[in-house]
Amino acid sequence: MAATARILELVALLALANPRPVDGQPGGALAHGDSLMAALDTAGAIEAYRQGLAASPDDPVLLWRAARALSNRTAETPGPDSDEALHREAVELARRAVAAGPGITRTHTTLATALGRYGYWLAHECRIRCAGRVVDMGKEGYRATRRAIELDPYDPAPFIVLGLYHRDLSTVPLVVKMIARTFLGGYPPVSLEASARNLERAVRLDPGDVTAHFELARTYAEMGRDLDARAQLGEALAAPTRERLDVVEKEEARRLLATLE
Repeated sequence: MAATARILELVALLALANPRPVDGQPGGALAHGDSLMAALDTAGAIEAYRQGLAASPDDPVLLWRAARALSNRTAETPGPDSDEALHREAVELARRAVAAGPGITRTHTTLATALGRYGYWLAHECRIRCAGRVVDMGKEGYRATRRAIELDPYDPAPFIVLGLYHRDLSTVPLVVKMIARTFLGGYPPVSLEASARNLERAVRLDPGDVTAHFELARTYAEMGRDLDARAQLGEALAAPTRERLDVVEKEEARRLLATLE
């Protein structure tokens, strides 16, 4: 643990030592933002990406990196009312990223993730009043995920999104499913088994991804596979910390592990 903490301290110092990006040079803003993400400073990375976009508003990589950082920020600090502004900006930038770089896999995955998190937030904030809007966002996110897989079937990110899609829609209360069938024209064919398959594929594609292991553990727990869930939580805790969201998810993994012991 001491060695890991020391490495993170060095990464943070290197990030702070980097000069500010020069106006009109999106590569500098991108590198600076990426270094801040690695230093676990999501808020700082967002500002760096925004500076780059001020000079290069149609750069697809800057757009999806900024959208991803904004969406991550909502997951790092769940609950505050201010999260809606972050959700809105994340979705807007992700849609612009897809328009600017339709052949870039991560533009589509980022859009799916941003839509999924915003839709989840809306579903809890305004419930049935936003049902139609949430369903439309879910459909858009699903299409974006499928397109990402078409572009790069070896990228783990879209399979994580699909895993969450299947689990979240499989575990909603029965009354919600009945309302959807009655007023929204049906309910998608989802299952915990499909969630597990997609997340298992994500783990195989990137064994060092904290999110893939943690979300697979959550699906296993929903399936009553506690032993498998504990194993995946152990993998999540042992995986490298690449960004601030990994720290948050490792804390959640420890809490879930305690309930399964």
